[in-house]
Amino acid sequence: MARIEDQEPEEDEPEEIHGDILEVIFSHVPLIDLVAASRVCKSWCCMVKSSLRHLKKPKPWLILHSQATRHPYNISMHAYDPRSHVWMKMVRLSSIKGMSSLKSSHSNFIYNLSSLKLSFSFDPLNLTWSHVHPPFGWRNDPIVARVGDFIIVAGGGCDYGSDQLPVEIYNIRTGAWHMCDNIPGNLRDLPASIYLSIATTNEKLFVTEKQSGLTYWFDLAIECWSEPYSLKPGQPIVNYNIGTSNDDLVLVGLFKDDQNAEQLKIWKVVGENFQFEEICEMPCVYVDKLKSKSSEISSVNACVVGNFVFIYNPLAMEEIVMCELIIDDCCRWWSIQNVVAPDKMLTSRLVFSCSEISVDELQRVMRSQNRIFLVES
Repeated sequence: MARIEDQEPEEDEPEEIHGDILEVIFSHVPLIDLVAASRVCKSWCCMVKSSLRHLKKPKPWLILHSQATRHPYNISMHAYDPRSHVWMKMVRLSSIKGMSSLKSSHSNFIYNLSSLKLSFSFDPLNLTWSHVHPPFGWRNDPIVARVGDFIIVAGGGCDYGSDQLPVEIYNIRTGAWHMCDNIPGNLRDLPASIYLSIATTNEKLFVTEKQSGLTYWFDLAIECWSEPYSLKPGQPIVNYNIGTSNDDLVLVGLFKDDQNAEQLKIWKVVGENFQFEEICEMPCVYVDKLKSKSSEISSVNACVVGNFVFIYNPLAMEEIVMCELIIDDCCRWWSIQNVVAPDKMLTSRLVFSCSEISVDELQRVMRSQNRIFLVES
C-alpha cells in the first residue's frame, strides 16, 4: 500500500475584493490617493471612475498660494479637498521666476503683471503658465480677468496724458493685443484687489464696487460696457462679493441686522434685470469664526466655483468658511483652519483661488513630474 505523505495545509489566499464592495471602499479614499489606485489594473481603474460617478463625486479644491514679500519671492502652495477633508502641500520641483506680486481675480485665474510682461495661468492646478508682452500702458492694480479665449485688462490708473482708460484685450489664440471701449468713469483709478469684485462667464466680465454694489458688465461680443446697475437684494449690504456658479451670477453680501450684528447671505442673480433669489444665510456660529480681534467684520472675500463658495476675512485669515450650495434642498456650511501659519502670513501674501479637480487632472500633473503632493491633515 503506497504511503501517503503528510502535506502542509495550503494557506488560504486572500480573496480579491471587487465589485460593489471595492467601489464603496474607494468612496472613502482621498482623491489624491485614488490616482495610485486607478493604476493598479483596469478593473480598479473602472471601479475608481464608477465610485466618483455614483457615490462620492470630486468637489472643487481651495488653493492657497503663499508668496514671500521679499526677493526671490518664493511661492508655496496648499490645497484643501472638501471631498476628503484633507489639506495637502503641493511641492513644486521647478520654481516660478520673475513674479514679484502674484494675484487672483476670479476662480482659478492667477496672474502677475509688471511693466515687462504679463504672466497668467488658468489650468486647474496652475501647472501651465503663459508669459506675454504687457499691455501698452502701465497700470496700477488694474482689473485682469479671463473671458473665454481672451484676457481683459482694464482700469487701475495708467498714464496716457489724458483721463481716458482704454480696455486692452489679449487674444490667447493669436497672441495679439487690441484696445476698445474705455472703462466706465465710476471704476477709474480704483485698485481692483481692494475695491472691486470680479466674476466672469464665457462671454462677459462683471465688475462690482464692493462698498456700494455698483455693477457693470463688459460684453466681449460687442466689446462695450453696460449701463450701471446697483445690486439691491433688499438688505442693507455693506460689502459685496460676486462670483459665477455654473454660469449663474452669485452675490455674497455682508450686512447688519436689526441688532447691528453681522450677517451674511448668498443670492443667485437671475436674468438681465437682476432678479434676486436668496439661496441661504450663513449660521451665526460661522459668522463669529470670520471675526477679527476687533470683533467686527468690515469686509469678506469670496471664491466661487461650481456649487462651492469659499469665504474668508482678509484681515483675519486663520479660519475659512465654506458653503456647498443646494444639497437636498438645503446648503451645507462648515469651516476649516488655515494651514498657513499665522507668523508666515506676516512675511508673505496669500492668494486664494479654487478649481474643479478630477483624477485625470491629478494624473496629468503627476506625469509631468513637476509637483509632489504631501498630505498634511
